[in-house]
Amino acid sequence: MKIAAIIVSYNSARELPLSLGCLAALPVDHVVVVDNSSTDDSVEVAKSFGYQVISLPNVGFGKAINAAAETIPDADAYFLLNPDCHITAESFAPLTETLHDDPKLGVVAPLMRYPDGRFGISAGPAPSMAKEWLAALKVDHLVPKGLKQYLARAAPLRKRFKMLEYLDVKPAAEVREAAWVSGFCMLVRGDAFRSIGGFDPGFFLYFEDVDLCTRLSAAGWGVASVGMSVAEHKESTSTAAVGKNNLYRDGMDVYFAKHGTRGQRLLASALRRLPI
Repeated sequence: MKIAAIIVSYNSARELPLSLGCLAALPVDHVVVVDNSSTDDSVEVAKSFGYQVISLPNVGFGKAINAAAETIPDADAYFLLNPDCHITAESFAPLTETLHDDPKLGVVAPLMRYPDGRFGISAGPAPSMAKEWLAALKVDHLVPKGLKQYLARAAPLRKRFKMLEYLDVKPAAEVREAAWVSGFCMLVRGDAFRSIGGFDPGFFLYFEDVDLCTRLSAAGWGVASVGMSVAEHKESTSTAAVGKNNLYRDGMDVYFAKHGTRGQRLLASALRRLPI
């Protein structure tokens, strides 16, 4: 399997050694770093590792990935990794094995673990405006941790309320189907990626990975979270200074405008304008 690794950088000079440093131990055939007009030393850091560097205006995540993928049009798979992430060879192997063994899978991703040992959300059910509003109003902060764990593991409740799957981030040594997996670290089958035209350039940042998975599913490809694989993630280092919340809601609004019902579109638009 010919694998091309792609990393998008935006003022990520401090984080790039983390991601680029782990690639040497992985069976990847080509590495491309796309720099979105960084004002720090990101380009110099990337070049110091000897990898191909593409410099672009700040076009956003998806368009940058597409530009890199076009330079390796014969890749069997594209490994997308955020600059503030790293993955070991032992965790990378289950991703390649899962994608290789099931020709119907279009994309797979590992679990996400933060530096303090907590696990984050790296996959989930179809996006829900109920979930987005509850999160915006911080209702989830009012729910005790024990109750969250109970709700996450209550199969009858999860079957009825799919958004409860967001509460279940406990590692499990299995491959789980998902509506979407996070672009923080994902392995996408080349044929699948190219068949749908890659990422939708209408997204700047956030929800472009959810949209990609939605379109892959619509085209008949599977989406899965691989519980035997874990990637470490510092999270949001490149967006902390540029308004993560606004960028997130902009992406959410674009997603529901494209895939949502009329009611969802109205709720997404209203939430995007909410000053919280």
